[in-house]
Amino acid sequence: MKAEDTMSLEDAKKRIAELERILQEKEENTYKTFFDQDEEAIVVFDIESRLFTDCNAKLTATLGFTKEEFTKLSVMDISPKYQPNGQPSETLAKHYISEGFKHGNIHFDWVHLNHKAEEVFCEVHLYNYSTANGGAFARAVIKKKDQVVQLQKKLEQKEKLLSKVTQTLPGIIYIQSMATDEFLYLNNTLESQLGYNVDSILTYDFLIKNILYPEDVPRIDEHAKRMLSEKNTEIYEIDFRVFHKNGNIHWLRVWETNFSFSADGVPTEVLGVAQDITSIKNIEFNLKKQNELGEEMRRTSKSGVWEWTVATDTMFWTPDLYFLLCTDPKTYKPTKQKLIDFFTPESKDRIIFALSDAELQKEPFDLELEMMAKSRFWVRVQGKLLEDTNQQLKIIGSIENIDDSRKKRIELLDNENRFHKVAEQTGLIIYDYDVGSGKIVWDGAIKSVLGYEKDEFNQFDIDGWENLLHEEDRLHTMQALTESIATRTPYRAYYRIRKKDGSFTPIEERGAFLSKDPSEPGRLVGVLENVAARVEFLKTIETKEKRFRNFYNFANEAIVITEEDKIVDANFAFQKLFGYDSFHEITISSLIGDPLWMGLSFKDKSFSTEGHNKAGVSIPLQINKKALGDGRYLLSFIDLTSIHEAESIKRALDDIQERNDRIVSQKIELERALEELRLTQSQLILNEKMASLGQLIAGIAHEVNNPLGAIKASSELILNKIKDQIPRQSEIIHFLNRKPEEVREVYFAWLLKSFNIKNHFHGSVSRKQKRLLAIHLNELGCKYSEEIAEEVVDLGIQDSFPMIEHLAKEDDFIELFNYGIDYIQAAQYLNSTLESIQRVSKILYALKNFAHFDKLGVKVKADLISNIETVLTLYNNQIKNGITVMKDYPENLPLILCYPDDLIQVWTNLIFNAIQAMNYKGVLTLCVKEKISTTNKTPYVEVTIEDTGCGIPENIKERIFEPFFTTKELGEGSGLGLDIVRRVILKHNGHIEVNSAPGKTSFTVLLPIERET
Repeated sequence: MKAEDTMSLEDAKKRIAELERILQEKEENTYKTFFDQDEEAIVVFDIESRLFTDCNAKLTATLGFTKEEFTKLSVMDISPKYQPNGQPSETLAKHYISEGFKHGNIHFDWVHLNHKAEEVFCEVHLYNYSTANGGAFARAVIKKKDQVVQLQKKLEQKEKLLSKVTQTLPGIIYIQSMATDEFLYLNNTLESQLGYNVDSILTYDFLIKNILYPEDVPRIDEHAKRMLSEKNTEIYEIDFRVFHKNGNIHWLRVWETNFSFSADGVPTEVLGVAQDITSIKNIEFNLKKQNELGEEMRRTSKSGVWEWTVATDTMFWTPDLYFLLCTDPKTYKPTKQKLIDFFTPESKDRIIFALSDAELQKEPFDLELEMMAKSRFWVRVQGKLLEDTNQQLKIIGSIENIDDSRKKRIELLDNENRFHKVAEQTGLIIYDYDVGSGKIVWDGAIKSVLGYEKDEFNQFDIDGWENLLHEEDRLHTMQALTESIATRTPYRAYYRIRKKDGSFTPIEERGAFLSKDPSEPGRLVGVLENVAARVEFLKTIETKEKRFRNFYNFANEAIVITEEDKIVDANFAFQKLFGYDSFHEITISSLIGDPLWMGLSFKDKSFSTEGHNKAGVSIPLQINKKALGDGRYLLSFIDLTSIHEAESIKRALDDIQERNDRIVSQKIELERALEELRLTQSQLILNEKMASLGQLIAGIAHEVNNPLGAIKASSELILNKIKDQIPRQSEIIHFLNRKPEEVREVYFAWLLKSFNIKNHFHGSVSRKQKRLLAIHLNELGCKYSEEIAEEVVDLGIQDSFPMIEHLAKEDDFIELFNYGIDYIQAAQYLNSTLESIQRVSKILYALKNFAHFDKLGVKVKADLISNIETVLTLYNNQIKNGITVMKDYPENLPLILCYPDDLIQVWTNLIFNAIQAMNYKGVLTLCVKEKISTTNKTPYVEVTIEDTGCGIPENIKERIFEPFFTTKELGEGSGLGLDIVRRVILKHNGHIEVNSAPGKTSFTVLLPIERET
């Protein structure tokens, strides 16, 4: 070796390093050459940032991006939001990267977006690597899949999807051509939901002419244009109206998506699903009205809150305050002075002083002032000084628009003045009695009724009023008042009271307690009505009745009153002529000897015939007939026995003529008296019915107000739930989408099962159930177990606990549970609303049946038990607090031919008499039986109404069915109730029996079961 060829160790190392560098560059250049010239599209990206770091020429050719563009993109930038299987691309990418690290590599199908945002179906082979410094990157080999194969798979997926949808959804499913509007597919649900044959629904023209609601067609066309123009596979939703084949209007909710596309990306087919949402739409309309009402109430309440920081003179206003003062929160910056400037000159000094006093003296304020925005209005301004955590003084307050309430307050005062004037004009004295102090405030027609001045009469407390009562009326009046105070029941009394001039006038007093709780201070409010005119009216009626009875009983001619063929009343002359001691069970046909007798309706006003007395002796008769209506007649009988010979005929005729003249005169007088009595009786019957109706009004109002209050409360709670849910909808949807399908199915099943569950526990049972559920949840490792158990038992949904147990395995179970509870509470509030509506409907149906009156008088088939239940429903308020109702009804009682409106009056009188007899406390028993008569084998219905009241004294039992006979105080009843009952039952060819003893009184009504002819 030559000397110049020698090399130092240091130079050798440098040479080796240089040669290694050259070799590495050659290797890298060789790799770059192979990488760029590889026939497969390859891309490298950083897993943490998801950004591409390198790609070869094949990939740029496949997707159309330049290499420089690629290095600025991420995986999501070249992927659609969702992959063909419906999964979000971002979620699916995380899954595949994770699987790649587990197994080293993974391959899968993926849809990319090229530089024109067109979908490119690819097969991806992913290789994951970890670097020495802990980083991670991936190399993906992307193969573009054959277009025909992709279309075939896409078609298969759509066919599977369509098959699944068709089999599982009960709605109308269709595929429609966008070019021809022709329906390529339509399932049979259309026939069951709208009544049309599927074979006839093949074109859009048929829909427009026969099915679609005309006003909704433009919206449907606009919906179709939007789908065509947006060219995507999003789901579009639309609601519209259609005609059922029977003419009814239904609402449909339709979900549509572009099903197929042309080569240019233009939608060619639409897949649609339609559901009948008529009932849901009705609920939505009602909820919308409630929402609009709630929003309007929020707006019209016109109130807002403000906060003033004293040191910085800065203010904060709530949005409602900006709205109240007609200012824009984006541009308007409030200060103390700007707030003061809104007040009118008359109110500014007061608000300035109040703010200063609150700041310096720490005095809160509450003022009514006038402000000026776009117009003048009155407000209530409140404020109070507070110190925050930074020791800064702040005055926090509110401003509420009270303009309307202030006007109403003024109007209320005007109404009170008008009410007092009305009371004076109608002769009513109004009072407000404080039971605790004995003080009474009097108002109304004091001067016109009793002669006292208002201030003078207000000197009388309870003792002063008692001293004014007539000494004969004082004891029973005070006893009634004491009982009313003890039971908090309505007070009613009739008595005579001394006027200022010393004379007495009859008074009817009616009062009610403002609170029924005996533990609270009692206040009795009511009216005193002067009933002197009514007393005179009743005396006049009694006088007329006595005059009629005297004329009727002591007339020379035999006179009877009949209902159809049956005699219901007869005078002494009739009993003398025919020899009967009693007219009961006697008929006209049994007195007449005419074998061709067809009834009174076929006879003239005056006719001759032959009759038979009790002994069977024939009597020649002349009968004069007067129709009274409703099948009733007034008959007078003239005995013609003494006319035997021709010579005596003239004398007899003269005598007959004279007697006829007298009869005509007497008949005119009798008819006049009968007409007056009939009119008076009709008025009293009407008064009796109105009195019954009056007894019902307070109870019905209470019965209706309870469910209306529940409806109002439930509606407000539902509204609050909806308001709470609206801002969280996207959060909830996103949250549930992340859950596996199995969890979502259990979750929705839990919600649906819990919507109608009402298995509430109370007391110790409830506490025990909560402890057991909490222990079980703790064993499952569930947080907040006690709060969850509390919520489940309080809502009464513990029957759905197995589903809750299944969901408790989820890590974020508490979020699942809280979302679900909101929906369950809203559903239970809605169920409460529906139950209340059904209760109101039942009451109104019963009231309608009570009020209806059939003027045609035609017997119809009716349900006797439903007839009785109508009356029980109307008297529910009088019954429910102290009376137990026992019912014994047959299972299959046949419908009977009857006058159902008349029978309503029978049950009304008998049931209300029983309630009064028990003084609103006891047992009311109703028994209905179907029986067969032992005498003539005819079927009949037996209705027994039994009470545990005081009973009917033996000495008056025979008189209770007489007209005008009553044991009640004057003004409490006319005595026609049981007379109406008797006449209605006779009208039905029935019979009524009464048995009474203290503690057990029963009225038994027997009604024959007539068959239709």
